[in-house]
Amino acid sequence: MIALHDIHKSFDGTPVLRGVSLLLEPGQSLVVIGASGSGKSVLMRSILGLERLDAGAITLDNAPFDKTRRREWLNGFGMLFQGSALFDSLPVWQNVA
Repeated sequence: MIALHDIHKSFDGTPVLRGVSLLLEPGQSLVVIGASGSGKSVLMRSILGLERLDAGAITLDNAPFDKTRRREWLNGFGMLFQGSALFDSLPVWQNVA
C-alpha cells in the first residue's frame, strides 16, 4: 500500500503539488493525467524519493521513506524517465533488456 498524506512541493516559490493525498491498495492501478507542467513527474519523483517534499509524508506499507531502506523501497517500483530515455537505434525488447 502506498499512501500520500497532504504532500506539498514547490520550486523557487512556485507550488507544484498542493496538498496531494491518496491511497493505493495492493493490486490497484492509477493513471495520472494532466497538462505539461502540472506536477505528474514531480509526483512520481516524490514517491520514489528523488524529490524532497516541502511538507507531508509518503509511506509504503505504513512505513515512512527512510534513506537507510532506499533499496528495499525502490525494489517494488519501476520508472521510465521522460525525454529520450530509450535508444531509438534499438528495438523495444533490447531497450527493455
